[in-house]
Amino acid sequence: MSAEEPGEVRFPPELRPTVRGEEPHADSAPQWREAVPDASTAVPGPRPPMGDRVRIGLWGSPTSGKTTFLAALRLAAQEPSGAYGRWQVVAGDDVSEAFLIKSSRELTIDRRFPGATQDSGLLSWLFRGDLTGTRYARKRFGRSRRANRMEFELSVLDVPGGFYEDLYRDVDADRSIDHLAASTGLVYLFDPMHEAVDGDSFAYLNGTLARLTRRCMAAGTLDGPYLPHHIAVCITKFDDPEVFERARRGGWTELGPQGTPVVPDPEGFFDWLARDLHGSSMELIGRAIRSSFHPSRIHYFATSAIGFSTRPGGGVDLGRFGNVRQVGGEPQILGAVNPHNVMDPVIALLLGIKKR
Repeated sequence: MSAEEPGEVRFPPELRPTVRGEEPHADSAPQWREAVPDASTAVPGPRPPMGDRVRIGLWGSPTSGKTTFLAALRLAAQEPSGAYGRWQVVAGDDVSEAFLIKSSRELTIDRRFPGATQDSGLLSWLFRGDLTGTRYARKRFGRSRRANRMEFELSVLDVPGGFYEDLYRDVDADRSIDHLAASTGLVYLFDPMHEAVDGDSFAYLNGTLARLTRRCMAAGTLDGPYLPHHIAVCITKFDDPEVFERARRGGWTELGPQGTPVVPDPEGFFDWLARDLHGSSMELIGRAIRSSFHPSRIHYFATSAIGFSTRPGGGVDLGRFGNVRQVGGEPQILGAVNPHNVMDPVIALLLGIKKR
């Protein structure tokens, strides 16, 4: 992309754990996946971005929804109204292409969540888009279309979320940190349901930030006291009744133009939720992020990879908005998948990086 192209109770009793489809499995040691079918057995290192192309990295603690977010991103890019412009998504190799096809089918046809990451490996997709005619579009005399063309590489050195717990002995997690260090923008997925049960999200984030800062210091890329990245902080599973009802009780939601619930002030909601989850590590997470990244480079979102259950013809029935039910002890998606605020974090990163 050229410069021109762009008591003893830890939590309130009403917040209960909800099984969503991604659970950590630490029974067996993961093996590296080859980036292409006939590649050697050597672990593939992160690919350097071509030219000035933006690379966006993704990370989060166990059950934060990394796999589902990846599966939903292409669906979100193809939103039929064109609210995000027009995008083409091209897989970087056979493994990435197979993941995209399989996970899309699981979400939309089988109506189940993709399995949590078990193996470590490199996944990469090139997104090429045009924001012309959208609310994100930039106006430049005589060059509006060119100015609104975007290109970025979503390149994920995917490891199970639990790997970040032990960075000193786990080579796979260490390689993933190198990969995040080489990225321009970061998408951090925070799962409030996981935090409500385990309260350990700060441990994963803190370890990652400590090692990431060390890498950037060694590379000479720190910007004063800050990491050089733009970061999108995503509160995931916004469609979950436990999360959404909490947001409604706190007065943080309103209906958007399409009848879909939105959070006008996601940063304020993040801080309020941190206080509302008594005894959690969420406040520590907010402090760590704000001390590590420049304030102008931090963006907040309330996201849902599958979206809310909608009425025929569109719109959300606030009395029956949940889009997941338990069938035989397993979560099943009830209706159509309508990713909510999945493309928005990526676009915010792209526009912020272009301004810099």
